[in-house]
Amino acid sequence: MRFDSPLIPGLFLRREKRFLAEVELTGGERVWVHVPNSGALTGCMAPGLELLLTRDARSGRKTLYTWRFSRIADGWTCIDTLVPNRLIGKALQGPGLPGCPPLVRCRPEVTLFGGGRLDFVADAGGHLLFIEVKSVTWVENGVALFPDGVTSRGRRHLLELQALARQGHECWQIFVVQRGDAEIFRPAARVDPAYAAELARAHNNGVKIAVFQEIVTPPEITLAESLPFDLI
Repeated sequence: MRFDSPLIPGLFLRREKRFLAEVELTGGERVWVHVPNSGALTGCMAPGLELLLTRDARSGRKTLYTWRFSRIADGWTCIDTLVPNRLIGKALQGPGLPGCPPLVRCRPEVTLFGGGRLDFVADAGGHLLFIEVKSVTWVENGVALFPDGVTSRGRRHLLELQALARQGHECWQIFVVQRGDAEIFRPAARVDPAYAAELARAHNNGVKIAVFQEIVTPPEITLAESLPFDLI
């Protein structure tokens, strides 16, 4: 996928709320920008860090700018949590994903009978396939880590996937690493041990886990090869 709006450079100053940050533009102007990521953004928002923004003047918006990319040591990371869903959605509608069976139909944002929601449900020809996608922006020493904060919502998704797997459906938990410097994925047990334990339990209970890495070359982002994972 590609951001068609021109990318605007800026320097990170501070995060005021989960979805609001202050950025200094070239020339010294300070602006408030929308943060399309509710996570802690570990390693992606140190004071003075170079960012890339897009400008959106749609009516009803509280800010004119949206934070899209952060500079990392050897390139960029995309912090927009909607990007992985769009990439996975395009793959499911087109060439498919490694290990995923051919799909007849795919629908995003499915609401479950209990009121929960998962990112995709697909007709795999004789059975249903449910997918939840998580964005990963935190990498330390080549290890991609998720979550970067306690996530009761993420744990609930794993419980829902396990319940569906027990009913005979095919269920996937997909992690998309939005940067190119990771070599392996692990759950961040020191941040959220309950999520890490539930992910291992889900894997043992039939939920398939897949990790994919993005190639991030602003303004373009593509889905690259899969990464190995370690649940220990």
